[in-house]
Amino acid sequence: MLLSACSSISQSTNPGKSYIGKLKLSQNNLVSNFIVRIDVFPEDIIIQVSKPILGNLIKIKFNQNDGITTYQELGNSSLTSLNNFNNKEYSYFFNSCFNYLTADKNVFKINKNKTELKCKYKGLDTFSVFFVNDDIFSINGILKRE
Repeated sequence: MLLSACSSISQSTNPGKSYIGKLKLSQNNLVSNFIVRIDVFPEDIIIQVSKPILGNLIKIKFNQNDGITTYQELGNSSLTSLNNFNNKEYSYFFNSCFNYLTADKNVFKINKNKTELKCKYKGLDTFSVFFVNDDIFSINGILKRE
């Protein structure tokens, strides 16, 4: 019998791209740091967020047809912010950041209802991400391809 956590699957068994990074969540003058792993497949994008020592906290899956699915309970304000963008907007954003971000085309962003989602080129296979809702929270960090 073979057991493994999703975040420990080796790259050789993963047909997509994998990114790891650190995120900082700022909300109500409080700051929390998280570790993130993003697996990009042709049909799905899987985002796993964890906190050092505590392990996996949330798993988010995006599918172009089905939209966003979360596998842990999120607060209402977070869910509302995730729903600010539709499937087409998320598809454009994810496809742009994971496939077309370069030194020449170095920023992709979408804005809607006081929420901004942005990625910015920082070097080969490295980019920063920002998810900001002016009224509720901001998330920023760096992702690097494994």
